[in-house]
Formats: sequence, structure tokens, C-alpha cells
Amino acid sequence: MRANFKVMIVLALVCGGGAVWAGGRWLDAASAARLREIEAERPAVSFATLVVAAEPLRFGAMLDRGAVKEIPWPAGDLPPGAFSTADALFKDGDRAVLFPLEPGEPLLAAKLTGPGERAALSRLISDGNRAVTLRVNDVAGVGGLVLPGDRVDVVLTTAEVAEVILQDVRILSIDQMADEKSTEPVLAHTVTVEASPEAAQKLVLAQSIGSLSLVLRRAGEVRAAAFRPIGVADLTTARQTASAEAAPAVAPAAAPAADATVWVRRATELTQYSVPTRNGGPSRRVPEPPMPPQSSASGPFAAAAPLTSAPAPGEPQ
Repeated sequence: MRANFKVMIVLALVCGGGAVWAGGRWLDAASAARLREIEAERPAVSFATLVVAAEPLRFGAMLDRGAVKEIPWPAGDLPPGAFSTADALFKDGDRAVLFPLEPGEPLLAAKLTGPGERAALSRLISDGNRAVTLRVNDVAGVGGLVLPGDRVDVVLTTAEVAEVILQDVRILSIDQMADEKSTEPVLAHTVTVEASPEAAQKLVLAQSIGSLSLVLRRAGEVRAAAFRPIGVADLTTARQTASAEAAPAVAPAAAPAADATVWVRRATELTQYSVPTRNGGPSRRVPEPPMPPQSSASGPFAAAAPLTSAPAPGEPQ
């Protein structure tokens, strides 16, 4: 009985192992067949090469073969203006960089000069615009923190008023530096900005009638804000408001006290006076009260004459 049990166990193991092996072989064959079908259905892609920067390149840098390299790129998906080989890039002469390039970034014709040309600032100006240079100092130039590529507002200051004359003006260069990737602050003496022909005339005229200051805008902000000219009167009002807010509160003056009424009898005349409680002396006259009715009773006022008004100041009593 034990021998039969052992034989059955061995047969079960052999059959199970054979089933697992056969199933694995079938799955491998099915997967391989599916992969062959997918490869057959995949469109054929031909690769070419694309010239990219091999190192960081800045404005004005002259290109050589050591600064570029070729990488595989789909032949039908080359960017417009790209160069497929280094020979195509340098075949007509050396080129210079107009816009900053990072390693691995494709070299496009729009970011480079023509063959044999130098990197001039004029190539950075957009169509229809002009470049204007402004005199600045460490204060007017935002402490040297304005860099090429930043956007600023231009403020004209005269003896009487300060006014924003242009908004969202692009900085082309600081002194002789036009590298937009520069991160080092520069205390500049001149700033070259890009402006339309009309705006360029405004800037030239403004420099002759006052001083210009640059107001740095937040990166990405393009909405024009509403400004009004600020004059000396606005500063004076601000100072008066600040002084009023800082001054201690003053208690309101107490209302003047009411007048006191004084009756004076001279012989048979009874006169009424209104006398202020402060500063002394009568201040005004008031109408005399009505006479009490005559009676036969004796009293201090029984034989008094009709009331008369008091004499005016300076008249004889």
C-alpha cells in the first residue's frame, strides 16, 4: 500500500511539472508571436542627426566645433531652422550666439547670427521697434538689480511732478551687457531699452526736461496699470495726514456757560441785565418782563413806576 502511494505521488509531481513546463513554453511562444506582430505594425522611423549646444553659450559667444555636438533625431521631425550636421552649421563661416543656449538645446538659425556676422544688439530688436539708451544711476536703476530681459516702467520726475510715461518696457542691455541669463547685479550708468518709434521720442524728450527712473515690474505681468501724476501737493497732504494721525487727540472745547440774569432797581425803575458768567460785565439786554397787576396790597413793588429798558453802554444812568 505504501509503494502504490509513493508511485502516485511521483506520477503527480511529474505530470504537474510537465504541465507547468508546457504552459510556460506556450506562453513564451505566444508572447514572441505578439511582439513580432507589434514590430510589423510599427511604422518605420528613420533617424537623422541634430546639432545641439555641448556647453552653456551666452550672447556674443563665437561658435566652434567643440561647442556643439550631434545627437540622433527623427528625420521627419527636425525643428524649423535647425542644423542637421555641424558641417551645415559652419559651411558658410563662423556664427555667433544671439540668445542664451543651455547644453542639449538645439541650435536654431533665429538664435544665431548669419555666417561671418558679429553679435550686434540690433539683432535683438523686434520688428518695428527701436533701441533707446537712458542715463541711470544706482538709485534710478533699481540698485543694479535690473538685468537684460526684465520689464520696467519709466517714471519722469521734474521739479513739480512725477509721472509714469511708459509701461512694460523691455531692457535690452545694461551698459555693454546684453546676456539675459546673467544673474549678477550691475551698478549701471546706462540702460538700453526697446520701444516703439513714438515711445523712443518720448524718452529722448523726457531726458531733457527731467530725470528718469526705472520701476521694476513683476515677472510675467503684462497688464497696464492706471497711474496719475503725483505732485508736491500730494506729498504735503500725505504729511499733514500723517501728522494728524500721530498728534494726540484734543478734547473738544467746552460750550460757553449760559448768561446770568440780574435785576437792578434804580429808584422806581426796574432794569433786567444778562451777564455772562465769565469775562464779567453785562453782554446784552433782554426784554423786560410783564408788569404784575396792580393791587391795593402794600409791598416793595406796589408803587413802582413802569419798567424801562437799561441805558446803552456809555449813556448816563
